[in-house]
Amino acid sequence: MAKLSKKKQDELISSEIERLTEIYKDIAEDKKKAAQRLIERVAFMTITLEILEDTIKTKGPTYLLVQGSQRMLIENPAQKSYNAMINRYTAAMDKLINLLPKDDGDEDDGFDEFVNSR
Repeated sequence: MAKLSKKKQDELISSEIERLTEIYKDIAEDKKKAAQRLIERVAFMTITLEILEDTIKTKGPTYLLVQGSQRMLIENPAQKSYNAMINRYTAAMDKLINLLPKDDGDEDDGFDEFVNSR
């Protein structure tokens, strides 16, 4: 993914917002407003992480910095941004997942029968 224009980024983010909104359409009404804001942030982070991943893949996680006679291998700024954002993305996704309706758990998976047969 080459450097994207603001318009293209906005299109990708809008598409991701639509995708996530469809997934989270069944959440409780009292949580929808908070969920929508969280969905917007997660969509932004998703696209930004994809752009950063591409930059890291093409330029590498480190690069050689030359200042006069000094030569240092330093971390790519895209790698630093990615590392910071992926943690926040994971936390935001966890919050979104917790907004989904809980599964009743009535479905028997056969575990109890297996344990009791031993």
